[in-house]
Amino acid sequence: MVRQVAVAVAGFALLAAASVLPAAELALNDVQMLGSHNSYKQAMAPERMDALAEADPALARALDYQHPPLAAQLELGVRKLELDVFYDPGGRLFGRARSASGGESAFPVLHVQNLDDRSHCANLLDCLAAIREWSDANAGHLPLFLSFNAKDAVIDRPGFLRPLPFGEDAWLALDAELRAGLGARLLTPAAVFSDGALTWPGLDAARGRVIAVLDEGGDKRRQYASRWRERAMFATVPPGEPGAAIVIVNDPVAEFERIRGLVRSGYIVRTRADADTAEARRGDTARRDAAWASGAQLVSTDYYLPGGYPDTGYRVTVPGGGVARCNPVRIPQPCRLPRQPAQD
Repeated sequence: MVRQVAVAVAGFALLAAASVLPAAELALNDVQMLGSHNSYKQAMAPERMDALAEADPALARALDYQHPPLAAQLELGVRKLELDVFYDPGGRLFGRARSASGGESAFPVLHVQNLDDRSHCANLLDCLAAIREWSDANAGHLPLFLSFNAKDAVIDRPGFLRPLPFGEDAWLALDAELRAGLGARLLTPAAVFSDGALTWPGLDAARGRVIAVLDEGGDKRRQYASRWRERAMFATVPPGEPGAAIVIVNDPVAEFERIRGLVRSGYIVRTRADADTAEARRGDTARRDAAWASGAQLVSTDYYLPGGYPDTGYRVTVPGGGVARCNPVRIPQPCRLPRQPAQD
């Protein structure tokens, strides 16, 4: 597999002397961009981390990462963000309903209730406000992707909050908050299907837009995708099913060829360059390099900041520098994105 990755990278480099594809011909799925994982997350409270490290060292290591605020990530070139939301209308469980703007959100944003719950934005409306304000200040930016985990798992331990399940009332409320928070920026599933065929807009036409994705399977995905044409988000339904457009494939090493096949077929794929801090601690770049070579359009990481992981220097950036690059699987000839303002 490592050899396949190396060949793919080398093959793309050998085309460098050929003619360059005009950027105006690129579609939204013809580029690769950098993403962050659990983008809202602050470091765990020290006393909780210390207790967890004693009780479950492996879990403590997996949760030992953090991010700067959303706007700071966007300034650094991140173009795919991820939020975890719980359903809590009225704020009766988490007490995070009131947004900074004075509105009320039904969706607190955090990772694990009563444990890893520190967030840069307390609820969905606050997160969307940060994204909207950055977007307003950076007109013409490359499109942003925003994925969601809808969290309702019960942790059967004394004192831990028991989340409400996600059903149609929650999905409707989530769609409503996304539309209220993002307005005309939101690129919905109905906008990219014509007579059932998936057609991504041109890259230039997609500038300034935000694409939301529900990263769930099972009953949650079935419930949400049953009305996919009406939804604010894309559901990660299997390729070939109605509404299929964006696919989450987390392991770019084990599923390298599957990702390449999906990308060639027109789907947008999100994958992960690292997980649970493991690659960063080892300084292991094989998964990172496979992610970029696979053609996955969105490559998420916990380590995009200058300096990388403290002990190994592990870091993930777009190959060649900048905020995006032409997709080596989608574009068989050399391609260069035009010079952008500092943010792109």
